[in-house]
Amino acid sequence: MPQCDECGNAIEKIHRLYKQHHYCHKCYVRVFKKRDCPSCGKSSRLHKTDQLAVCQKCEANRPCIRCQRIDYPVGKITEQGPVCNSCSVYFREFQACERCGVASQRLSRISRFEDNLRVCPKCATRDYQTCQSCRRYRSVEQDAVSGKMLCKKCLSCPPLQCLTCQQQIPAGRGKYCESCSWRRIFGNRIKELINTLVNPSLKSYFEEYTNWLDHEVGPNKAALLIYKHIQFFEKTNDLWRDQIPDYDPLLHRLRASGLRKYALPMRWLATVYHLQIDTQSKGYCSELDQLEKLVSSCSEASFSGKVLQDYYLYLKDKIALGKTSIRSARLAMKPASALMLLVSQSRLDLPTMWHVKYYLFKSPGQASAIVGFLNFLNKNYGTNLDTSWVLDEKITEKSNMKKLEKQLLAIMKASKDDLNELEWIRLGLMYFHNLDKSICNHVISSDFEIVSDGFRVNVNNAQFWIPNPNF
Repeated sequence: MPQCDECGNAIEKIHRLYKQHHYCHKCYVRVFKKRDCPSCGKSSRLHKTDQLAVCQKCEANRPCIRCQRIDYPVGKITEQGPVCNSCSVYFREFQACERCGVASQRLSRISRFEDNLRVCPKCATRDYQTCQSCRRYRSVEQDAVSGKMLCKKCLSCPPLQCLTCQQQIPAGRGKYCESCSWRRIFGNRIKELINTLVNPSLKSYFEEYTNWLDHEVGPNKAALLIYKHIQFFEKTNDLWRDQIPDYDPLLHRLRASGLRKYALPMRWLATVYHLQIDTQSKGYCSELDQLEKLVSSCSEASFSGKVLQDYYLYLKDKIALGKTSIRSARLAMKPASALMLLVSQSRLDLPTMWHVKYYLFKSPGQASAIVGFLNFLNKNYGTNLDTSWVLDEKITEKSNMKKLEKQLLAIMKASKDDLNELEWIRLGLMYFHNLDKSICNHVISSDFEIVSDGFRVNVNNAQFWIPNPNF
């Protein structure tokens, strides 16, 4: 039985629901006193402690707090205000779909399935297909004349005219053609988003950008991208004064990754306002961010994190003195961060030769890059790591061969139907004939032929034989 939230007694029927609180009849009479409604002036029972309370009629006449519609059927009264019937589903509690188990706010029973299960929208439309006329995702039937799968509207109703461009469209499309429909959606989203901008000059720039975006990518893609691109203007709000911001403040605020994320707004600034893109500063910023990300791969509180921080300061000093570039520092930090991450997962504080050998077995191409870090550890942390072993070409070659063996064995264990002949031949040329990887990667299907016991491969006017793994 329901319970009164005021007195705590169980009741058969709730007399009044006010701001998600249930009131029985006795508590309603005691808590809600008659006084004039501050909105319409009519006498009504209002909550005695809520000075902003209005009568139920005025409460229901307020715009929907989600879509701002007026003159709508009320679906729910929330603490923030009324919600229309269409938006009320977004204020329900999440419950598990009885078919797939996914949590949803929009569960319903579908009579055509005859299973009486409360299902989510995805399960409710699992038998839908795309109508071949209007391109809507609906329940479809086969047309006896054309043989196409059409929805009910396209089957039974004649074509209509788009209310905007007067173009003839299938009945299932509705009132507008696809292009006009997306343009209306795009326009509505612009009206919604432009109010979130405080800077008046920024609003005019945003309108200019939306017009350019519509012309550049079309209304369909523009409507899908605009929610993402409004963040570009929000994040740089204070940089827009009487003119567009310069490139350096934008780079400092958004970083290189942010500029890549908002490539279209940057293209608009470069095309329309001739913003000068400093590729050198962008490249430096990108390398610096990647370098700092590698440094933070281990927790700062751990000893491994402290070692990486010291190595990072050492590399920064070399950059400041002009002894190395930011790119070289980033390439040097990559194996260092991977090695210290491996050490942090053990009980030791500093790497041993076992850690170095294990890492180079997994990543043999990092042998030269890791030497600088090993020398740094030997000098500053008293380790005795043998760098001559790391630079031994035979050791590196042995590691590469073991890696190739592992890849070849994986292909051999796969079924005959899953054999990737081109991959097998490329790996075989590196393993059996010691050809360079850059040469092997250029081998294509027309460069080899199947013979009785393997493959004959033509590379740079020379022939090589690779065994067939299925023999």
